[in-house]
Amino acid sequence: MMKWLVVIIFIAMLGYLFEQRRHIKFLKQVNFNQETRHIMTDHEIFLLKHQIGTYVYSLETLGYSQDKMNRGDYTRHEPSQEKLQALQEELQRNQSIYRSKNIQFETELELRGVE
Repeated sequence: MMKWLVVIIFIAMLGYLFEQRRHIKFLKQVNFNQETRHIMTDHEIFLLKHQIGTYVYSLETLGYSQDKMNRGDYTRHEPSQEKLQALQEELQRNQSIYRSKNIQFETELELRGVE
C-alpha cells in the first residue's frame, strides 16, 4: 500500500512539474508579445511626431506659424531665405533620423520574427 502511495505522489509531482513548465512557456510568450506591442506602439508615436513635424515644416515654408495659428492669427508672413534654408536643413536632418529609426524598427521586428 505504501508503494502505491509513493508512486501516486511521484506521478502527481511529475504532472505538476510539466504543468509549471507549460505555464512558464506561456508566460514567456505573453511577455514577448507585450514587448513587441510596446516596440510597435513606440514606433507609431515616433511616426506621428514626425508627421506633425513635417506639417509644421510645410506651414512655416508657406509663411505661416503654428504658434500664431494656435492663437487664431492666420496671417501669412513671407519667410526669409535664411529661414527657408534653416528649415530645409532641419527637414533633411529630421528625414535622416526618420530613415535610421525606420531601419532600426524594421531590423528589430525582423530579429523578433515579426513580419
